[in-house]
Amino acid sequence: MKGKEIEPSLWLDRLRETEFWKTSKKVTFFLYAIFGVAFYLLLIGNVLPMQYELKEGSISPNTITAPATIIDEAATQKAKERAAQGVPPVFTKDDKVTNDQIGQIDHFFSEVRSILSEKSLNETEKKNRMKEIVGGKEEKLSEEFFGKLVRTPVDDLTEIRVGTREIVAEIMGDGVKEAELAEKTRIVEQKFATLSPHSRDLVQKLAKFYIIPNEFPDAPKTKALQEAAMNNADLVKIEQGQNIVTKGEKITADQYEKLKKFKILSSTNLWGSYIGLALLLVVVLIFFYLFIGRFHPSVAHDNFKIIMLFLVLTICMTGMKLIAIGQNLDEWSILGYLSPAALGGMLVTLLLNVELGFLCIVYLSIVTSMFFSGEGHQLFDFRFGLVALMGGVVSAFSLSGVKRRSSVLYAGIFGSIASVVTIMALFFIFPAEGWSTIWRSLTLGLVGSIFCSILTIGFLPGFESLFGILSPLRLLELSNPNHPLLKKLLYDAPGTYHHSVIVGNLAESGAEAIGANGLLARVGAYYHDLGKTKRPQFFIENQIGKENPHDKISPNLSKTIIISHTRDGVEMLKQYRIPEPIQDIAAQHHGTTLIKYFYFKALEATDGMNVIEEDYRYPGPKPQFKEAAIVGIADCVEAAVRSVAKPTPSRIEGVIKKIIQQRLEDGQFDECDLTIKELDLITQAMCATLQGIFHNRIEYPEGPTLTGKGAKQH
Repeated sequence: MKGKEIEPSLWLDRLRETEFWKTSKKVTFFLYAIFGVAFYLLLIGNVLPMQYELKEGSISPNTITAPATIIDEAATQKAKERAAQGVPPVFTKDDKVTNDQIGQIDHFFSEVRSILSEKSLNETEKKNRMKEIVGGKEEKLSEEFFGKLVRTPVDDLTEIRVGTREIVAEIMGDGVKEAELAEKTRIVEQKFATLSPHSRDLVQKLAKFYIIPNEFPDAPKTKALQEAAMNNADLVKIEQGQNIVTKGEKITADQYEKLKKFKILSSTNLWGSYIGLALLLVVVLIFFYLFIGRFHPSVAHDNFKIIMLFLVLTICMTGMKLIAIGQNLDEWSILGYLSPAALGGMLVTLLLNVELGFLCIVYLSIVTSMFFSGEGHQLFDFRFGLVALMGGVVSAFSLSGVKRRSSVLYAGIFGSIASVVTIMALFFIFPAEGWSTIWRSLTLGLVGSIFCSILTIGFLPGFESLFGILSPLRLLELSNPNHPLLKKLLYDAPGTYHHSVIVGNLAESGAEAIGANGLLARVGAYYHDLGKTKRPQFFIENQIGKENPHDKISPNLSKTIIISHTRDGVEMLKQYRIPEPIQDIAAQHHGTTLIKYFYFKALEATDGMNVIEEDYRYPGPKPQFKEAAIVGIADCVEAAVRSVAKPTPSRIEGVIKKIIQQRLEDGQFDECDLTIKELDLITQAMCATLQGIFHNRIEYPEGPTLTGKGAKQH
């Protein structure tokens, strides 16, 4: 049981005791930066797409699929152009043209009537005059037409005019396009079966002459419809997982462009991906910094706890990186269900607290989605992240308030059950291809959290020792009576050992009454008087049947010996690398209280000359946290109640209240956050505990002494 046998390198302890390294904001930012770079390097390979050395026209050595769904812009543009081309031009009918043609017909017949009524004109002159009416378009009307018109009786002109008007108005009223003109004029030949052959021929020729296009292309409306058709055209997508190029296929220009878009070619610039991941990690680290600073200032102001937190995350991410290597195998594309995210949640919960454990689980779940996104050809595969989140949260929650090391394994089992249920739910929502995939996934989910719990049990002692963290499991180990220091206390100072056990019970009950850490208070009480093992005979609880050595020395020397037990205890605890909270309880449980017995003895011996009260006070510091103050109260209460002649409940309560009142008036609680209400609860809890220890016992009467065979041996 030599110190050197258990003492590792003390460099971290010395560094931890340096206030600059422990609390400096510069060191904090440096740590965030260092671990941010580590996280970046671990993630970058999984964020960047796999690249190939390919050229247009070369033969592809692999089948390359689309890593994500994107829009094929070239194909989409062609589809839009086809949609626009499929829109027929829009025509607008101009009724003014129709009215103008009807007016020209009326004018024509008015002039013809006038020409035919002039007796002085011969037939040739009349034809020439009629040709002038049509304004140079007489070539469209045959010579035969004008010959028939000249010989037409004036009385028949009205019938011919009306017929011409009707057919022109009817046909042009329906609209006539340039391309439809020939077809529309043929309709004229099917009309006017009731007219005489002479009149019908004139009507048909005139109608064909006066029917002209009155529907014209409307460019703005046509363009608007084409734009609408282009906007409504379906986008052509390259679907995620779709083959871009097949193995052994010659790469075309179109395929080469698609490979460039997906940044699959080795010549492609990936600065965007580098910057994107850096920004993502900056946001995450800022959130960590703000969350920890706001809700857990004790961690935020301790750089060694920050190192431990980020180291846990780095270990988990490294494990994911190693597991993700096997995911490239087709039959093991579901290895993401084996993600060690739960390891981070359980370790942080045990080493720090459950809230930070949940925070780490959320982060590691996101990272899991990134590490194991290979099968989904995307940045995040939510399946693995969701399973990691559920399994990790359940595992971490199961460890809240843990008091047995076996509970870590149970937490892993609970987390595995949560993972399996989540995987089953995912397969119900998204059916898998084949039962073999389902069974392999369920097996990995079942094994994942259990394996994390085993790793937690393995890593935990190392973190506790390296960073001096006092986890619940570490406290349980320290409370083991077989611990070397407790055995030393038992052998060297048995009275102090018994006193410490009772103080532990009192302190635990008092701490639990106000919601403090009862386990820490109890274990701290076990070690609070360890320094008395250096000179056990100078402390009254170890002087059973022995002479008191203080009777032979001066009060000043006695005071020095008594005070030194706190310093000696801290030194021994440091030598055995007992975590700082236990050391603090040993140093603070007396605070700066006055050693009244030797102070008054010194006053009596010197008539008050040259006796300074401060010299007879413990050096402190005063209790800095509730558990240290409670151990100090319990320490004083146990000694005081032991000296009470008949410790009735009312007397016990009176003693406790008196001790607490004296310490309160002496300012011993000024630097911890104990309230008056909490002190009352502590009093009640300690009273109940002491009543169980000092309960009334029955005095058995002495009976007649039996002799012979019937006598019992007691």
